[in-house]
Amino acid sequence: MTARARRGPPRVIKFGGASLEHPAGIASAIRAAAGPTVVVASAREGVTDRLESAIRHPRASRLHADAVSAIAERHPGLPPAGARHVERLGHLFGLLERARGVDLPLADRIRSQGERIAVHWLSARLQESGVPAVPVEADHLGLITDNAYGASCLRLDRSRSAVRRGLGRLLARGDVPVVTGYFGRSLEGRVATLGRGGSDYTAAGIGAILDAGQVDLVKRHVAVYSADPREVPAARPIPALSYEEAEELAQFGARVLHPLTIEPARAAGVTLTVRSFEDPTIATTIGPARARRRNRAMTSLTPLRLLRLRVPGGRQRPGIVAEVAQRLATAGVNVVQLFTSSALLSIVLDPPGVLPALRSLAPITQDDAVDAEGPFRVALVTVIGDGVLADVDRLPAEAVRGAEGFSATPRALSLAVPERQATRVLRALHRALVEEVAS
Repeated sequence: MTARARRGPPRVIKFGGASLEHPAGIASAIRAAAGPTVVVASAREGVTDRLESAIRHPRASRLHADAVSAIAERHPGLPPAGARHVERLGHLFGLLERARGVDLPLADRIRSQGERIAVHWLSARLQESGVPAVPVEADHLGLITDNAYGASCLRLDRSRSAVRRGLGRLLARGDVPVVTGYFGRSLEGRVATLGRGGSDYTAAGIGAILDAGQVDLVKRHVAVYSADPREVPAARPIPALSYEEAEELAQFGARVLHPLTIEPARAAGVTLTVRSFEDPTIATTIGPARARRRNRAMTSLTPLRLLRLRVPGGRQRPGIVAEVAQRLATAGVNVVQLFTSSALLSIVLDPPGVLPALRSLAPITQDDAVDAEGPFRVALVTVIGDGVLADVDRLPAEAVRGAEGFSATPRALSLAVPERQATRVLRALHRALVEEVAS
């Protein structure tokens, strides 16, 4: 029997995989919500990693069978619909074993099974606690993505009508929809995943579609800190961020948020709150910027590689930067950062991009006398915050010394530093721009 429908704007609460270890705590959080509630759930902790490992070995039938068995054991008490997804996972691995070459849509179908199984398992546990939970699979709901399998973007314009209708019907009955995070249905009608951490993005997208009063992103061990406490012991929680600051943090490697989470929330004016499951008092609210609020957060993105291009003539060769960028884009190389001077281009890349980059730039380096140096092992250390340009003069010499490149925007100061120096630089920046300011 469903409960009486609660009124007011819906609240979307996303629970990460580690939080699913405690269904009773999730039930308590749902009861504490003041209005109608939509839950978005990730796969249980470790499940996606196991699926990814199995996908990387497409002919390893024993590995696939072990993965199916282990995932079934992680979900005791599955209802029949969830058990059918476990069986389907075995069938999908059979297709993978017989496939010729890489089949990206098939890989996404396999990845999606973790969330599908999880929402059926979690819904059953919530029902046992008296919560009228209903499992909902996002692709069947009508959450549409583009066709970039493995790293898709939500198409909220195409999703709005079906998602509002489907979830609205359940909420009107007083039910609590438990929606799969991480994937949707592509424009081609296939399963498409959003990339690791994509359940945050799902929750923000659903919140925007439903005009939610708030979207909570609940993570068992994680909060938003001024730096990674494992590298900077003096790091402290940040109580509030602007949309733009949070977006920069995600883009520069803070693993708390999927990089695309912020955009749908900002477009719809929905407040995001990142909460710790273990300590609900630790929370970061993400919303519009506020005057006179000073945040500084540091990230370290690694492992990365840096290539130096020495360009004879420098500024006398118009178009060289555009030519380099075009060649890299054509080769499918993702440029993390690009630093320029009058005669030097420094390109920061993910390690797998180094060989494609060198091949794509060979016509320039061989025929145009441009010297290529590297690759060098670097980390990209970034200070993020509204108005951070005012801090340029306060950067400590020990952080800047030895940097391979520096860039500045109104919300981010980035230093490419030798990889072995990353933690030292991170701590020096934190002391100068967070700890000394606070004292």
